[in-house]
Amino acid sequence: MTIDKTTGKGCAQSILSKVVARRLVDEGIAGKSISRRPNKLKCGAYHLLRVVNYGRASLYVKLEGEYGPRKKPLWAPSFLDAETWEHAVSQFQNSGSLDYNVEKYLLPEMEEYVQSFSEEELLSITRDFLIGQGVLDRPVSRRGQKTYYFNENEVYSMNEKSNPSPYPRRFRFGLFETIGETCFNMNVWRKAVARFKIGATLEECIRVFLATELEHHSPENLSPIDGLVQYIAPPAYERAPENRDKSTFDWVRITVGLPRYRFDSWDALRDEVKKYQKEIFRRVLQRLKDDRQFEKYGLPIQFLKVSNVTLLHDFSLEFIFEPKVQDKPCDGDGL
Repeated sequence: MTIDKTTGKGCAQSILSKVVARRLVDEGIAGKSISRRPNKLKCGAYHLLRVVNYGRASLYVKLEGEYGPRKKPLWAPSFLDAETWEHAVSQFQNSGSLDYNVEKYLLPEMEEYVQSFSEEELLSITRDFLIGQGVLDRPVSRRGQKTYYFNENEVYSMNEKSNPSPYPRRFRFGLFETIGETCFNMNVWRKAVARFKIGATLEECIRVFLATELEHHSPENLSPIDGLVQYIAPPAYERAPENRDKSTFDWVRITVGLPRYRFDSWDALRDEVKKYQKEIFRRVLQRLKDDRQFEKYGLPIQFLKVSNVTLLHDFSLEFIFEPKVQDKPCDGDGL
């Protein structure tokens, strides 16, 4: 079974890996040996794959020690058949977290279990996940000087002047994101956020998220650049605190969604972005030209320059534009 994390429902199904991981912990997997791996340097000997505790409440799969041919019973959960479990753990990655290995190798073997969850159950699980990740009282979107967030009552709210976060620096840089969680696609979340309505509850917004999916193209018609650029978010116009003139802006921030699921590492994605940097820039510039709000400012596009381009660790690309003095057209050489 393949779980499609380019959809909100697929992300919710992927979050089920945490439910399964917690059940494994409840049954006592911590500290247990779950698989044997042949020792290629010593005939007849084995390494044991164990689940060990690193830090506070963090479980990892670790290949430990060098053991002889004597075979002690391996630990196995009660809620899975032996064949499913053995096939999954035989693929578990050494030094990977338990959650990651369950998501990557065990959950795809549990199709009947995954399909048994109703939309209401997936909604509840996603809500618990988002709250656990700190979605409440933290900015989830910014447009100009307006900040959008879920308040402590789980209601989607808007703040025009003050920062809902107790840490001022987060007002500019602290948008909600899931750090280190491969079960959740932030690109799908950002697309869903654009459709959230002020006054809606977190559960109502999650329903929107579950129904959201990134654009799909037929594989035969999908060019490399179309496969790389998933979406280009609407431009966010920002002013410095001392700038009170609402008819101007100091920066334009544009985010490009990239396909996290297609790359094994951040470095691999970076190399692909470098290969197509000029075409990405061309598309971003066109997105800015087509934006109606940008037209209202009345500033010619050639009076903007790219001040910063950052490939973020959540697998998205962020462009920052700002007005310039010299009349020199924008180019993508700084990407």
